[in-house]
Amino acid sequence: MTRKRQNRPDRTDAPTAAAAPSLRPAPDATAVVLAGGESTRFGPGHKALATLDGEPLIRRVVGTLRAVAGRPPIVAVRTADQRERLAQALPRDWDVRFVRDEPGLSGPLAGVTAAADTVTTSWLFVAGCDMPLLEPHAVAALFECAARSDGDRDRDRHVSADGDRPSPPAIVPVSERGHEPLHALYRRAAVRDNVSELAPDDGLGALLNRLDGVEYVGFDALPESVDRSVTNVNTRTELARVAAEDEVRR
Repeated sequence: MTRKRQNRPDRTDAPTAAAAPSLRPAPDATAVVLAGGESTRFGPGHKALATLDGEPLIRRVVGTLRAVAGRPPIVAVRTADQRERLAQALPRDWDVRFVRDEPGLSGPLAGVTAAADTVTTSWLFVAGCDMPLLEPHAVAALFECAARSDGDRDRDRHVSADGDRPSPPAIVPVSERGHEPLHALYRRAAVRDNVSELAPDDGLGALLNRLDGVEYVGFDALPESVDRSVTNVNTRTELARVAAEDEVRR
């Protein structure tokens, strides 16, 4: 089964198993692609516009999440120039929405907060623009965890007079290497209710530490492709290595 904790797991924590994904419908979720970083380690140009197998990273990420979520993703950017350049790399008929990072915050949390203030869905699936190997089955399995959780809560509402069964404020993959907050689901209300308590330079880890009952799902409970799905590229060397490994697989 999955396990729930209030605090972020240590890197020595071993994940526990969970039920295998079924064919339940996806939850009420919007995918959020974080693209507001300065890409300082990557070098000149926005890394979201670098290509893998001839396709910009931003297009690969958005395309995968658009297909899995069944609705247009949101792309969070820091500047108007970023928005203009990234929009040119995406098909217009994808109807991708852009939001500007929350100015009082920094890093991924700024984009997640801006998205939470924009969408109306219950869940946000958060990913980085530098994750070109996102796997539909790995993402869908997390959606299944949220759908199962929401279904259990709705069922308990009808059989218990003690109130609603608590639902997790976030669902985060975890392996022996640590947790993956940039390949995770966040309940929109949980973000909105807690962000005011965070410092301007806090990250998603600080948000998770504030949330009670976060569901950490072990990699062994997810499709094997999750290990590939969480891959991100911070430098051109890392992108070249991913490209070489991808070529070997083919």
